This record gives sequence, structure tokens and C-alpha cells, in this order.
Amino acid sequence: LPVVVKGVQSVDNARECVQRGAAAIQVSNHGGRQLDTVPGAVTSLPDIVEAVGGQVPVYLDGGVRRGVDVFKALALGASGVAVGRPVLYGLAMGGAPGVTSVLDTLKTELRLAMKLAGTATIADISRKYVTG
Repeated sequence: LPVVVKGVQSVDNARECVQRGAAAIQVSNHGGRQLDTVPGAVTSLPDIVEAVGGQVPVYLDGGVRRGVDVFKALALGASGVAVGRPVLYGLAMGGAPGVTSVLDTLKTELRLAMKLAGTATIADISRKYVTG
């Protein structure tokens, strides 16, 4: 059974996950609710991606509210992102059509960010589009 380890916040934890056979890593600080003084997931992401060295996919969970957030996560090396709160808000406000609307909006915003950056495909998004 492939295991994705969620809640990875450090390079040491990421390396251990890979050594123990994790299929993927999900960088997350659980929305900052458990320990509100830990760095945001996007802050930890680049170092974790580098430490894992492509051995497993690295996903970002947390702080994704707009399409540009997806763009930034991909530029910092994420294989993909998890979208929680916006989807739940869409569900609460409009049921399944609300969720569809949220995801469509994220997709539209991501496409706009890609156009503004001059990237034609997801594969074209790279670290050169972000700093820090």
C-alpha cells in the first residue's frame, strides 16, 4: 500500500520518510492550528524538495487560496498542491456546484499566472519565477 506522509515540516523528517519507504511527502503545518509558531509550509518546501532530490513526489498542503499560490508552489518544486479550505468554503456555500466553482476559479487564476510569467505548460514553471 503506498503511503503519503502528511505533516512533514523539516528536511530530517523528509529524509527519514524516504528512507522508510514513503511513496510521497506532503509538506504541511496543518494550517498552523497545532503549533502556530512553525514556519508556513511554503517556507519549508524548497529545502525539503532539495533534500528529497526527486526520489518521491513532494506535495504542498496549506495556504493555497489562489491560482498564483499554486504557481508559486510548483515553482518552488512541489509536485502538486492540496486545496482544503477553499473547497470546503465552496461546499458550504453552494454544495457540489460551489466546489466546482472554486476549482474552476483556481484553474483560471493559475492559467493567468502562467500567461503573465510566460509559461506555456506546467512543466515550464520553475524556480526562476520566484525568489526567496
